[in-house]
Amino acid sequence: MKIINRLPLLFVLMSAIGANASNLANPATLIPEARVAVGASYHLGGYSLTDSELPSLFNRIHGRVEYGPFRYLTIGVDGGATQIEVDRVNDTMPVFHGKFGFSGGGHLKLSTPSFLNNRLSVIAIAQVTLFNSENEFSASYSGKDGTGIVGMQFYIPGFGFISAGPWVYVIQGSNKGSAGQTGYYSNTDNVRGWLAIDFFPKLGEVATNKPYFSLEISVSPKANYSDRIPVQAFSVSLSFGTITKRLYGVESDVEWNP
Repeated sequence: MKIINRLPLLFVLMSAIGANASNLANPATLIPEARVAVGASYHLGGYSLTDSELPSLFNRIHGRVEYGPFRYLTIGVDGGATQIEVDRVNDTMPVFHGKFGFSGGGHLKLSTPSFLNNRLSVIAIAQVTLFNSENEFSASYSGKDGTGIVGMQFYIPGFGFISAGPWVYVIQGSNKGSAGQTGYYSNTDNVRGWLAIDFFPKLGEVATNKPYFSLEISVSPKANYSDRIPVQAFSVSLSFGTITKRLYGVESDVEWNP
C-alpha cells in the first residue's frame, strides 16, 4: 500500500511538527480505518517558563473528534478551554491567575503495521494548540504549544494498549500586563518520558461502538512540588469517549476488538 511506503517520510514530518500542544491525542492508539472517535479530555500540566524557569500550571479541557481515513493514519481536531497560572520567585501569591479562555487545534497519529504476533507497533503523534487565558485585570498569557512523540505501543488482548516513549513539548507565546506592557516566553523543560494507557471495556453485544478510557502521564527529570504550584515538570491527562463501527467500505473489519 502507498501509505505504508510513505511511513518513514511521515515519521520525519511528525518529528518536525512536534518540535514546534500539551496532552496528546487520547486515546494513543489509532482509530481504525473508516471510523470516527468522539471524546473529551482533561489535562493538568506543570511547565517552567522563560529563562527564570517560573513555575506555571496549565488546566485544559477539550472535546475532540478523530477520523481514520487510512489504516495507519488518524487525524483530528480539538477545542475547548485552557486556564493558566504563573508563579513568581520569592513571592507569596501567584503573579498571574487566569480564567478559562478558548483553546483549539489539531492532531495527527501514525502507526506502523503491528509485529511480534500483532502485539507491538511503532507510533508517532503530534498535536498543536492555540490558547489564551486572561485574568480579571485584563492581563493575559496566550500563544501556541506543540507536542510530538515517537514511541512503542503494546497491545494487550481484552484490555487495550500501553504506549511509551520520549515526549517533546514546546510553548511559544506572549504575555500582557494589566498596564498593557508585553513580553514573550517559552518553556524550558522540553523533553520528558511519556506513558499512555488506553482501556477498552467490554460491553458484549449491547453496543456496536467501542468506548474507551485513557490515562496519560509525562514526567521530566526536574519534576517537583510546591504549595503554590503543586504540579511542576510533570502532567496528567484523562480522557474518555467512543469509537464508532466502520462507517463504509469492506464489512469484514466491522468486528474490530481492541
